[in-house]
Amino acid sequence: MKELQLVFKTAANTTRNITISNPKEGLTKDEASQAAAKIMPVLVNKSGVEIVAFVKAVLTTTTKQELE
Repeated sequence: MKELQLVFKTAANTTRNITISNPKEGLTKDEASQAAAKIMPVLVNKSGVEIVAFVKAVLTTTTKQELE
């Protein structure tokens, strides 16, 4: 299973994360940055604080194995 985590900075100098399951194969840093820029204007945290910057994108791959 793969997950893409987009990390943003808020106006209160904290971070907020958005996790996207099963991102497309071969995703580049530039593509993730462009997507983050498109969604930033509509994001606020639960306290109403605005998102002011995209920090980074992290791709995580998880492998599960049942023990026998």
